Amino acid sequence: MTPPNTSERGSERLWRTALTPRWLAALLALVVLVAAFIVLGRWQWDRTQDILAAERSAAAEPIDLADLVDDQGSWNNADIGRTVNLQGTFTGDELLLANRELDGLAGVWIVTRFELDGGQTVAVVRGWLPDDASPSSLSRQSVNIQGVLHPDEEFYEGANATRVVTIDADALADAWGEDVIDGYVMLGGDQGDAARGVPVPVPPTVQVGDVAFPLQNFFYAIQWWVFALFAVVVYARWLYLDAKK
Repeated sequence: MTPPNTSERGSERLWRTALTPRWLAALLALVVLVAAFIVLGRWQWDRTQDILAAERSAAAEPIDLADLVDDQGSWNNADIGRTVNLQGTFTGDELLLANRELDGLAGVWIVTRFELDGGQTVAVVRGWLPDDASPSSLSRQSVNIQGVLHPDEEFYEGANATRVVTIDADALADAWGEDVIDGYVMLGGDQGDAARGVPVPVPPTVQVGDVAFPLQNFFYAIQWWVFALFAVVVYARWLYLDAKK
């Protein structure tokens, strides 16, 4: 008579243990935990890629904004920080966004609606002025300007409920009565002259130059995936030890 195979008996005990209610519940918890770790790791990995894409975009040659925007007024986040060219006309629609500091001085951002030659509208931050200054008037002639592409500002929900205080395409569209391209363009150029109402250029609030490799995000991604693997190893080890009892 052939003696029973020890490895087969061990496998049977392992499966019987794994199918008990306690270990089935542990398996379910493991699946949820591993899935969460994988999603968190993927999120950090995507953040790493977004930062690298933004650096590549910022270093790329200037491009016409119209070439980046689709018919719905949206554009790819990979183009955040890219220098864009605008051909069109400044309109009479303008907002002064309060509580904007520059070099420690209180003031406002001058945000003007710019109509592209193709008909779409984009918000342009002409620059900063102190609270007591009035912005100079603009020519309504067609111009070519250049600036840095920014995403919509993210403030607390309802920030623009009573008046526009942030640059948000939906809020600006309501204020101006025109559809507005997502985000805004921050003008560069000359130093400005606050005394004469010529807005002072504001430094871009997004990364526009070389950035270090986003090691923190990269290692966070690897860390979450290691946690997922560790959870599986711990589950398998405890199951094995329980089955041997």
